[in-house]
Amino acid sequence: MSACASTGCGPEATGILAIPQVREVVCVASGKGGVGKSTLTVNLAASLAAQGMAVGIVDADIHGPSISLLLGTGSGVEATAEGLAIPKFSHGIWSLSVGNLLPPEAGLAWKGPLVAQAVEQLFREVAWPPLDVLLVDMPPGTGDVQITILERMPVTGAVVVSTPQRLAVVDAERGIALFHEYDIPVFGLVENMAGHACPCCGEITRLFTGGHVEALAKRRHVAYLGAVPLAPEAAAAAESGTPLRTQDPASAAVTAIDAVAVRVGDALTKERLAREHEAGLSAEQRRNAAEFWQNLAE
Repeated sequence: MSACASTGCGPEATGILAIPQVREVVCVASGKGGVGKSTLTVNLAASLAAQGMAVGIVDADIHGPSISLLLGTGSGVEATAEGLAIPKFSHGIWSLSVGNLLPPEAGLAWKGPLVAQAVEQLFREVAWPPLDVLLVDMPPGTGDVQITILERMPVTGAVVVSTPQRLAVVDAERGIALFHEYDIPVFGLVENMAGHACPCCGEITRLFTGGHVEALAKRRHVAYLGAVPLAPEAAAAAESGTPLRTQDPASAAVTAIDAVAVRVGDALTKERLAREHEAGLSAEQRRNAAEFWQNLAE
């Protein structure tokens, strides 16, 4: 089950409060940088929006923000009369990034406490509209930002992104382990840059030794959400601040991401139904269920 919205779950998780107007929070994470996580986040958001969901993105990569560039939202943020930041709206997606708050050339030399405060502000001091899902573009690795989010935010689940190379897969496993440590469901693994898609038939030709990502999914008992091929056209889309799904909807990569989005949507539905079922249980039924699982684990 996901982290409890009232008391929190997982190691030392305290003070977890709901984010007004936001129904579900999904972290998009990777163990390493350079695996295409941010580009995937933007296009996953576009695919979910195409399914009819109201979608937002928080760019939690404080020291390396890129969502503002990928969505073409630029710098400068307006505020409400109450002092809440008004998120940007572009290509059917609401978003907020440190990249919107500072000029592109500004360097950030923030230490832990400042970073934690910035993360809190990006989530809570924002006038989010009603959202079905808020995607969190996590920084690579398993550091302070990740722990702040898992301990303070009502995270529903996570999607972990890796490339086929074994080095990336090893680091992706560390990310999965961190989510599991905090009792956050991992909806699955996405294998990004999985190969080259034939422009004629769409068949993916593997460029690297395959199987590592699927093997990790089996080993960690998480879903393999699919393989997304390399898309040379994604670079041009990113440069123009446009999701690939908007600029080239017929791309093989977009087709693959659409399939991932369907599976993520299904996982969100299952989590919501599980929460509703648990909310309907009596205190005694919850205790009995907890004892059952504890006895099973022993």
